Amino acid sequence: MIPVVAGSSPVGHPSLAPRAPLRWRALALRGATPQAAFQAVAHAALAQIEANARGALLSDNPEFLHQLRVGLRRLRSALRAFREVLARKSVRRTIRTLRKFSPRLGAARDWDVLVARMETGAVLPDLLRKAYARRDAARRVARRTLISKSFAAMPSEVRALALAHDNRSLPQFGAAALARAHARLMREARGADWSDSAERHAIRIRVKRLRYTCEFFAPAFTSRRAAAYLTALKALQDILGELNDIAVGRRLIGYRGDESALLKRLAPAWRELERRPVFWRAPA
Repeated sequence: MIPVVAGSSPVGHPSLAPRAPLRWRALALRGATPQAAFQAVAHAALAQIEANARGALLSDNPEFLHQLRVGLRRLRSALRAFREVLARKSVRRTIRTLRKFSPRLGAARDWDVLVARMETGAVLPDLLRKAYARRDAARRVARRTLISKSFAAMPSEVRALALAHDNRSLPQFGAAALARAHARLMREARGADWSDSAERHAIRIRVKRLRYTCEFFAPAFTSRRAAAYLTALKALQDILGELNDIAVGRRLIGYRGDESALLKRLAPAWRELERRPVFWRAPA
């Protein structure tokens, strides 16, 4: 566990190019107030976003873009999870800002994943060349997004968010946020047709949001129970992610992938999560 050091550097500054993609690391939040916890989570997400944005601008390593998008998703999840200690209007405005970046960055990531999958399979050379060209074009669009004024202004907008007062302890506050995220996932997955890619995608989004929310608040609860729950959640997310990669490849370029083995693992992974006791029982 590490404490968070706040700070910002100009995105794309050559002397600050990271050597490797910056991944999320658990935060030392035990005993923090909800307000302080939000600030720590937001600063950590911004650090992940800013470092990987520099990497994505200066390197062709696709992991920089991936970790940048993870940071953006974590930040959006934090704004939702901690919304009760934030001014509502400013939160909605900031979420709208973050959403604007998703299509262009997401398209570049989709092509990165598809090309990597195609390179390991039996693919016609002409199809692979076409995929390379589409990937390179998507990367150029993503880089233009990263040097835009709106992207450069976003960290300051997040750091300027006004905090509201909340008397609850972090376990109490976190339990309420986790219960909301869990309930939304359960509603989304009720009676799901796992063979339907659109339904799986909607459930995958809820799974990711619950996972990030769990990781924000897990330090405030019993670590062993939280770790077991997160293991089940990550296993489900991994399967849904692989299935989504196949569906995206089919949509982008007609690339076919075998879903059958993954679909056989999906229902058991969901049942494992459903039966797993939640860890966020908060004190009164």
